[in-house]
Amino acid sequence: MQRNLRKYFALALVVIMAFSVVACGKSSKDKNKIILGYIGPLTGESALWGKVESDTLKMLVEETNTKGGIIGKQIELKVYDNRGDAVETTNAARKAIQNDGVVAFIGPDSSSGAIALDEVCEQYMVPHITTCGTNYKVTQKEEDGSVRPYAFRICLSDPQLGDIMGGYAYDKLGYKKVAILYEISSEYSLGITQNFTDAFEKKGGKVTIKEAYKTGDVDFRAQLSKIKEFGDYDALMIPANYKEVGLIAKQSRALGINVPFLGVDAWMMQDLFTIAKDEVQNAIFPCAMDINAESLKGFKTTFQEKWNMDPDKGGTDAYLAYDCFELVKHAIETEGEATSEKIRDGMENSKDVQCLTSVISMDPKTHNPIRTATIFQIQGTSFVKVDEYRNE
Repeated sequence: MQRNLRKYFALALVVIMAFSVVACGKSSKDKNKIILGYIGPLTGESALWGKVESDTLKMLVEETNTKGGIIGKQIELKVYDNRGDAVETTNAARKAIQNDGVVAFIGPDSSSGAIALDEVCEQYMVPHITTCGTNYKVTQKEEDGSVRPYAFRICLSDPQLGDIMGGYAYDKLGYKKVAILYEISSEYSLGITQNFTDAFEKKGGKVTIKEAYKTGDVDFRAQLSKIKEFGDYDALMIPANYKEVGLIAKQSRALGINVPFLGVDAWMMQDLFTIAKDEVQNAIFPCAMDINAESLKGFKTTFQEKWNMDPDKGGTDAYLAYDCFELVKHAIETEGEATSEKIRDGMENSKDVQCLTSVISMDPKTHNPIRTATIFQIQGTSFVKVDEYRNE
């Protein structure tokens, strides 16, 4: 009986200690350090984006530590390769929290990865901020739209991108009818398709035909032939990554589809021009930032010198990773502590924070950023700013 009592007391002590840790908020194991984690693809097809994001953070951590750190503490960055996979994301996150003492994450770079990270972060009450996870489900629950308390984003969400592009297509470009070719197995493509449709039709426009393809497809002529035969549209919207966009653009023009193209932020990759330079001319798409802004030149030069690589090779990822770090840094400085709970609170209440690409506030109801969006047109091999919006 006495042995059983000892077991009960021991079990009770473990439970109490566990609740105590949760109540206090997780902090780094080394009290003189703030341990941040980056999760993203360092191998596989998406490795380029993971490289520019993690290299940006390594550079910022080094610079910050040279200047004395944050609130007098040195920053340690732990980098984890999720291989672009949701299961790998979950495994890496658990290791990072349980073994390495990570108090906040930057990344991943995709909606599917960020949604996988949500579950782990909510379980352990550790915040994360995604660089490029645009799907609304990253920060809001699908069933009721309520905010996920530990999930944030620095990029524009699909609803924000859809609203901007839908409104711009109708109000500024004068399009009344649009066709869409989208990727049916992509949360990103599906989300923007739906939100563009809602915004465009709310304005008075009409999405007259939608055709879908599967991930990995390279031949889109069957879908494009149906779109061409239908014929009733002013523009073709392609909410896809640059590789698919290049192939779709070439095949569209070869089939005789000559209407203007509308796109999304994932188009902003220089490699697009190696696939379909001539075919994508004059296409219009929105982005969370102006990649050609004068204010970015200092960072571009420093990145190029340190890593022997132009950060623009990774589209906007390096710049958005920079913004994420700035927001986490601001949260720690504002709260004066570096526990997970305080970082979460600081990010949720961020207002008018001067980051690299924009002045950013966080909407506490959605954990979406309020930031300036840029409208680009493809001219030659350049992405040229033609307009801008700011969602308020």
